[in-house]
Amino acid sequence: MRRSVFILLLLASAALSPPALAAQTLTLRDCIETALGKQPTIQAAQQGVNAGKGRETQSGSPLLPQLNASTGYSVSRAAGGAFGSSVTKGYNTTLSLNVLLYDFGKTGNALDAARWGTRSSEHELERTVQDVVLSVKQAYYAVLAAKKLVEVAQKTIEQTESHLKQAQAFFLAGSKPRFDVTRAEVEVNNAKLGLINAKNSVRIQTIVLNNAMGIDPGQPTEIENQLPAVPAMTTLEQAQADALKDRPEMFKAEADIEAAKAQLQSEEAAYFPTLSANGSYNLASGTAEMGAFRGDIGNSWNAGVLLSVPLFQGGLTKGKVSEARANLLALEFQKAAARQSILLEVNQSYADMESAKVRIDVMESSLQKARENLETAQGRYEAGIGPYLEVTDAQLSAVNAERDHVQALYDYFLAIARLLKAMGSRYE
Repeated sequence: MRRSVFILLLLASAALSPPALAAQTLTLRDCIETALGKQPTIQAAQQGVNAGKGRETQSGSPLLPQLNASTGYSVSRAAGGAFGSSVTKGYNTTLSLNVLLYDFGKTGNALDAARWGTRSSEHELERTVQDVVLSVKQAYYAVLAAKKLVEVAQKTIEQTESHLKQAQAFFLAGSKPRFDVTRAEVEVNNAKLGLINAKNSVRIQTIVLNNAMGIDPGQPTEIENQLPAVPAMTTLEQAQADALKDRPEMFKAEADIEAAKAQLQSEEAAYFPTLSANGSYNLASGTAEMGAFRGDIGNSWNAGVLLSVPLFQGGLTKGKVSEARANLLALEFQKAAARQSILLEVNQSYADMESAKVRIDVMESSLQKARENLETAQGRYEAGIGPYLEVTDAQLSAVNAERDHVQALYDYFLAIARLLKAMGSRYE
């Protein structure tokens, strides 16, 4: 009776407990889209763009009228004079307006520099996106490869257990020594250890994929157990041309150069005068006493045009112009260096892709031969004419060939992903 009650309580507890979080099956595109929305590095780069827009607003603000208001109470006393000391008490509220009329392009060029800076931040955001996409692809393919190696490990266990049964049968029949059984038991244990390691690799690579997507590392994630279609690849010459045309690093370098040019023009404009208009209206309420005389303070206003001419600033403008010119030259050299780096990356990625493709063909041939050798060794051992050592050697060769084939296949897809990133592509 007590046991029945205990079982009922367990069933009730299980029914009330929340269900386990089911893993979502994701395609490669799903993983990329998740990363685009949740990866912190992309969000940080987006804030860099927002900061650039804020700098645009700051740089353009002098082109708009500047309106200020101030209010306060003051008491002042002046000694001496023909009528004796004077005392002034009152409240003052001042409304002032200042409008920049002309500054030879100093503010306008500063605004252009800020706009180009925002463009540069946008291209940096795109570069970050492409890096994240590549990281997702790399992690995705690593999970697929790890899962495939789990299948290889499970198949290896089945084969080694079959060998163990055969060795035990021969030993009981007296046709084979105990050594064959012991060796087969070692092979089974090694295969089980290999399966554990393969499953752990799947778990670790899934965490890496979650990290690349910007989600909780412990979140259960399942991906489609198949490779995406191989995209149509272009020639090396076309790949290089596409990279120079589409890579965000090249766009960013050009935007940085344009920003530096605008900044140089803005600094050079500091040599010239600045023309502005200003006016103010003063609301005053109070009294002014001077000896026997006493009167109220009245409102006042003023307006005018101001021409400011920089006569001598101790070399400040000259230094700023020299700095801006040096920055421009440095950015031009950086663009040339970026071009060389991009071409090197494209050539390396293209070579890796071709090498990986050849390795697949070689590994397929090696795998086929390793399987044939294993079947031959097993047949010879089952017929009683071959040693068990021949079976274990053939088994090891077959397992290694399976792993090498899996690695070559996924290295090929990873090489394609790196080449596409080198060409400035996100998804294909």
